[in-house]
Amino acid sequence: MLESMPAQSQSLRNKKLIQILPDEAGGTAQQVEDEPFYHGFMSNDECKPLLVNPGDFLVRRAEIDGTMQYVITVLPENSNEIINFIIKKTRPKHLYYVYRYAFKTISDLIAYHSRMKKPLNNGNIYIVKGIARSDWQLAHEQIERNRKLGEGAFGEVWEGTLNLGVFRGCVPVAIKTLHSGSISTDERIKFLREANLMLKLSHPNIIKFYGVATLKDPIMIVMEFASGGSLLARVQNSKRPPTDADKLRYCAGAASGLAYLETVQIIHRDIAARNCLLNADDEVKLSDFGLSLLGIKYRERTMKNVPVRWLSPETLKYGCFSSKTDVWSFGITVWEIYSGGQEPYTEIQDNKELRRGVIEQRVKICSPPDMPVMMQQIMFSCLAYDPKNRPTFQELNAKLSTVRPNSSSYFNLSSKIKGLFGF
Repeated sequence: MLESMPAQSQSLRNKKLIQILPDEAGGTAQQVEDEPFYHGFMSNDECKPLLVNPGDFLVRRAEIDGTMQYVITVLPENSNEIINFIIKKTRPKHLYYVYRYAFKTISDLIAYHSRMKKPLNNGNIYIVKGIARSDWQLAHEQIERNRKLGEGAFGEVWEGTLNLGVFRGCVPVAIKTLHSGSISTDERIKFLREANLMLKLSHPNIIKFYGVATLKDPIMIVMEFASGGSLLARVQNSKRPPTDADKLRYCAGAASGLAYLETVQIIHRDIAARNCLLNADDEVKLSDFGLSLLGIKYRERTMKNVPVRWLSPETLKYGCFSSKTDVWSFGITVWEIYSGGQEPYTEIQDNKELRRGVIEQRVKICSPPDMPVMMQQIMFSCLAYDPKNRPTFQELNAKLSTVRPNSSSYFNLSSKIKGLFGF
């Protein structure tokens, strides 16, 4: 998705440029990347809430006609719509300009137009106040990558450290990087969507978000490092298997984090044991918000490359997502925890056949051997075919927080389950 720029920024209408020397410009002699008003790669939509008053501006990178360019984004007088101006460069002297005046550096350009109240066009669009980056907009120099943990189609995941300054020191972090090179603007925006959503989240059972580094390539998302690894790997550990108390605690921790997401109206859309991490204290942390959305309901029209085995019947049939579809996925995750991390519906390997079976209610998951009755009841309540009959995460969280692993009702495997669990 390429951004469109205003016509007045594209041409000087054959007017001769006036070069302004550094002493007259009054810039800082810094690289633009070091200026507080430089925000790195940022989409148009991300700029809008930052620019509040007339003359508010920032400098960013955007893809224009297939190439990355520096852009001044400004809120003009008497308008609610931001305007973008490409910062161009002369060929002979490599001077930067927007309109009429040319400079050796972008810092000089910004300083002169702001200080001397020179418009960016032949009208009345001025830059007044540069909007500084937030604390979560990190510099690459703060981040050190130490060990690669994995790699995917669009990037890599690293273990590393984040320098938070003299007083706070360095903290261990996980770093997601986006491959440089032939990455489209849409792919960059999709990559950063996870960071934009995580900015809104703060909960003990959700992986902590430190910030993003977008000032140059590679773009990075920096998060809390969960040294305990994935919940899936933990429950698959046959040499040191989790106890019943551990399993209950994992379910309760995940439900607590998901109850929080429910209150802030975020649909996770990819709940599974593989996307739950464990910290050094063996506490569950929800992670991987790459598919998550802010809202109550959502319909996906192209159901490609989706985790079929964790999806509800209405998702598989109609592409519908909601908090109640997350509840279904949580039920499958509970099954994973008590099955030792087996693949759900492992007896059916064909995903198309499985999809039809779940939709038509011909295929239903069975409780793992020795799964406590109370957890069976909770799991099957989440897997109710009608989403209206599934509990909310608030109800699940309240129930799981009161369950005791040494109670008779928890372990009574001779009890008979009669329908859905009553909340």
